[in-house]
Amino acid sequence: MLRKLIKYDFSWMNRNMVIIFTITAILSIFTRIASNYTGSIMGDLIFGILRGFTIAAFANTVINSVIRIWERFRQSLYKDESYLIHTLPVSKKKLYDSKTISGIGTILLSLVVVITCFFIAFWDNDIYEYFRAIFKDGDMTFILLGILVTAILEAVYAVNVGIFSLVVGYRSNNARIVRSVILGIFLYFALQILLLGIIYAIGMFNDSIKAMFGDTSNVVIEFSTYRTLIITADIIYLIFTIGLYFVGKRLFANGVNVD
Repeated sequence: MLRKLIKYDFSWMNRNMVIIFTITAILSIFTRIASNYTGSIMGDLIFGILRGFTIAAFANTVINSVIRIWERFRQSLYKDESYLIHTLPVSKKKLYDSKTISGIGTILLSLVVVITCFFIAFWDNDIYEYFRAIFKDGDMTFILLGILVTAILEAVYAVNVGIFSLVVGYRSNNARIVRSVILGIFLYFALQILLLGIIYAIGMFNDSIKAMFGDTSNVVIEFSTYRTLIITADIIYLIFTIGLYFVGKRLFANGVNVD
């Protein structure tokens, strides 16, 4: 049953996203075509406009996928559809797992689309040589992949923040959406501040990290510093994401107040 729920939720979340994916891909293709006609004022202008639209489409793709995940959670578990969903012979924990797993799959799909469209729009010899140089250097490869993992973990954390905030917000009898939004914003930025504080605390024992909070013009940042920052950020995101998942799941299992 869980597999069927995941399939149904994933399909709902991405049903309208196909339109956004298509628009992003078309803009990427047009940007690629326009890049072949730069060198003139009009050519540079058209390329610049299309490049801006394409980058905006990348951001829009990720943001809309996150919103669709939150909306699916709210619509199916708290709105009209919830009266049917909660009569299914499925535990609340499985319902929660379905939304979480399909949500993670949706955000990963949107990131794959963005990365693919990035290469369609902007891949050229300069970027090829840049990536070739990076993958020849083990340290640089670690940094690039580490940043990618951090971006994924941050997106997954944002998804879980929204789901957790909806669970908490809908335990109230009024102003549910307002409470959910306020809590979500607080949790998201609270972690950023906490992460910055942890990095600053580590810097008290690491001169290289400490130097990053001051004038870095005459400081050589070692690779170990970047590695420490990336690993620290990934661990913090992972811990808080897992924490929000289990706490939210337990609260949801304790009872649901549908509209």
